[in-house]
Amino acid sequence: MEEHLPERKNLRLKGWDYATPGHYFVTICAHDKKPLFGAVVKGRMILNEAGRMVQRVWENLPRYYAGMESGEAVVMPDHFHGIVRIIGRVGVGLRANPRSENAGQDQSPAPALPDIIRNFKSYTTSQFFKSCCPYGNAPKKLWHRNYWDVIVRDENALVNIQNYIRFNPQNYEAVMQCGEPRFLGNKELLVMPKMGFLASRAGPSVHGNLPLRNGEVIISGFLSPMERKVFGAGLEHQKPLIWVKPWSLEEGVDVPAIQRALVEGRLLILSPFAEKDAPSVRRAAWCNEYVLAQCQRLVIGHLNPEGMLACILSEADPDKEIIYL
Repeated sequence: MEEHLPERKNLRLKGWDYATPGHYFVTICAHDKKPLFGAVVKGRMILNEAGRMVQRVWENLPRYYAGMESGEAVVMPDHFHGIVRIIGRVGVGLRANPRSENAGQDQSPAPALPDIIRNFKSYTTSQFFKSCCPYGNAPKKLWHRNYWDVIVRDENALVNIQNYIRFNPQNYEAVMQCGEPRFLGNKELLVMPKMGFLASRAGPSVHGNLPLRNGEVIISGFLSPMERKVFGAGLEHQKPLIWVKPWSLEEGVDVPAIQRALVEGRLLILSPFAEKDAPSVRRAAWCNEYVLAQCQRLVIGHLNPEGMLACILSEADPDKEIIYL
């Protein structure tokens, strides 16, 4: 676990033509992650004036881009999720309609995703400061300078992302209502600098050295195979660890290496969940959200670009340092 600092991955896929027909999952965060668009109440997103404006602009985008459709979307308190479908080249100023009497005229280029999102952000920002900005509490900007996108590769990925968007308010509230965690081990590890480690389940092993700095604690749910390998290596090399568990504190801690780490103050285990409840997708999401919120740097060992971790990462603080192995 030597210090190794690869560059942060660019949010756009290098070499990809973002005018290519297909579906794109987009997340845009509010500036400084401020809750500018409303609140989640009983699993429903209650939009304020600014949130309703953002939703209207999104729904009306196809009026200005004949070569795209705005799909499933949700405005959350401090971010926005939406699916853009790029259709392709169409008649100038017209929808793609083979029955149109103008269908044979010159065609305009397909709109590119960066252009669509840039204009969406620009227009909603203009409308926000014109009529929706909260009096006496005006932010400097509406949106973060960048955005996250996922290229949707197949129908199964599209359905999964649509469900993620559709149930985002319910999942958001469920995660927030998990409550304060209980602790087992050395709580002083929480005040140390923390490097989060997350990996999608498909990654079986760690690629190269983990970029752990001196004095840093590794924090993770240690759920996927790659995360569990990091946990085992951390115990073996006596590194400080914070284990964010989706089940009870006491279950599975009677392993000698874990007991030794607890006694020596190198391990903290935390969980807000009751003893008899089984792990679930919602609990795994809570673990990942906790890691994202607590770490100063985040290392991604393996990322399925269309999986649940990619969706959760899209809601991370846009300025957080993220390293991809």
